[in-house]
Amino acid sequence: MKEEFNGLSTSTLREIAILESLPQHPAVVEFKEVVRDDWDRVFVVMEHVENDLGRFMAVRRQPMHPNEVKCIMKQLLEGVKFLHENGVMHRDLKPSNILINKKGDLKICDFGLSRQFESRSGSYSPKVVTLWYRAPEILAEVETYSTAIDMWSVGCIMAELLLKEVLFKGSCDLEQRTKIHTILGRAKPDDNLFIRKFLEASIISGVPLPTGLGFDLLKKLWSMIQTRE
Repeated sequence: MKEEFNGLSTSTLREIAILESLPQHPAVVEFKEVVRDDWDRVFVVMEHVENDLGRFMAVRRQPMHPNEVKCIMKQLLEGVKFLHENGVMHRDLKPSNILINKKGDLKICDFGLSRQFESRSGSYSPKVVTLWYRAPEILAEVETYSTAIDMWSVGCIMAELLLKEVLFKGSCDLEQRTKIHTILGRAKPDDNLFIRKFLEASIISGVPLPTGLGFDLLKKLWSMIQTRE
């Protein structure tokens, strides 16, 4: 059972506190207010956005055009950069926590697992991030980690946009680590291993291959982690 204060869970209170502490940014959802109705029910009012990235991808029959992926990734990276520069680790980046409207404008949302920090790395709870987007140090339950865990999740989201499927789709921590090692290698991202995954998807499903710069960005996003063991 979630601990509540005045009808709001601790995660909701954390989310409100973080959003109130941040200046407005085009790629971060805006907190409006907290209201209580005549039946004493409490509601948190956020900026309205029609869709989230998970549903947006699910209803598409065709793979995304590389230019669409570039547009989404540019906004996502700008939003994550803004959060980190303002001392916030999101710690649960995934398609369903990224809102997108009909114009293609993106908003990062759901800060219930987020954490404010003073330095880029520190000792924090390892019980964060949805499994498929979880960095190896979180899977290893390392308590000292950095903003790199968000960048790992961003890499997973980028791969999903390109492949039209989840790249590391494990059912538990152990299987998740195995899938990461199989596709990326154990020491650092192996170009031959993960490029092969995209080549297979391109042949089977017709998804467009990333450019050399696209592959380089993925490699950099996944190279920020501290450990793969």
